[in-house]
Amino acid sequence: MSFDPRFREMTNVAAVAGEVTLFRAVIARAFHDALNRRGTNAAKGDTDAREARMHREEARDWLLTDSPDFRRICQWALLEPEAVRDSARRAIGSIDQEDGASGKDLDKDLVAA
Repeated sequence: MSFDPRFREMTNVAAVAGEVTLFRAVIARAFHDALNRRGTNAAKGDTDAREARMHREEARDWLLTDSPDFRRICQWALLEPEAVRDSARRAIGSIDQEDGASGKDLDKDLVAA
C-alpha cells in the first residue's frame, strides 16, 4: 500500500492493522465475558458477582444475536459474523455443559436470534 495523505486512513497499513486489532479485542472481550464463570454460584449480596453475571448475559446476547452492531464490529475486525457466532455457540455450549446446564436456555436464545 502506498501513502496518500488524502486517504491516510485507508492506505496506512499500520493504522489499519491497529484498527483490526482493536475490533478483534472487542470480540475477544465479549468471549471472555460470555464464558466468565464468576458469579454463577455467588451469594446474592455480592455486587461484583452480580456485575459479572450482567456482563456475561450481555456478552452472550451480543454474540448470539444478529445485530447490526455485531456485524459491523466483525466486518471491521475482518472476521465473518457467522463464523464468530458459531464459535461463540460452541464455546458457550461447552462451558454450560461443564457447569451442568441443560443447554435448553442456550437453544432457546439461539432460536430467538
